[in-house]
Amino acid sequence: MLEGKELETSQKEQDSTGDKYEDFPEDEQTELTPTSALKIATEIKEIGNKLFKAGDIELGLEKYQKGLRYVNEFKTPVDDAPEELNKMLDSLRFSLHSNSSLLQLKQKLYDEAEQSATYALDIEGSTDAEKGKAYFRRAQARIALKAEDKAYDDLVQAAKYAPNDGAVKRELDAIKAKKAERAKKEKAAYSKMFG
Repeated sequence: MLEGKELETSQKEQDSTGDKYEDFPEDEQTELTPTSALKIATEIKEIGNKLFKAGDIELGLEKYQKGLRYVNEFKTPVDDAPEELNKMLDSLRFSLHSNSSLLQLKQKLYDEAEQSATYALDIEGSTDAEKGKAYFRRAQARIALKAEDKAYDDLVQAAKYAPNDGAVKRELDAIKAKKAERAKKEKAAYSKMFG
């Protein structure tokens, strides 16, 4: 049992962002429960949000990923946990993946952004608006990765879930125009070859 000075040195110091939690849940001094994981991950997410708003995208992403490490300690549904707690864990998990995707896009980490958006979409129980946002973010990553057909499919889904989102409409119109132009060029090339 740690006492006095030993106990003080075994606790993590709060960093400059106000984060007082270990980088990895297994390093925490107290046993993690689904409720404590939710509380910690929520606090870390809020720190990530503040960092993002302040323009520190890299550190904001680190906080979102750290929050995921805590919430992912408990796969849902957690046995013997109230349904509401499972919903809250899933909602937070979705938000952390979706926010990670956004910040990865801003850092031009397109493979990671695509994967984070996919993880978000794999979580059940999200709202239509949330799904629309995740499909849109994955589409943006796929456009950057030159996977236009997959991006188009994602934008169609984003428009289904967020029909009034102007950014989705603009991106969908742009990709439709690009596909039409490509089809026109292919048709012209084939007509020269076989014409």
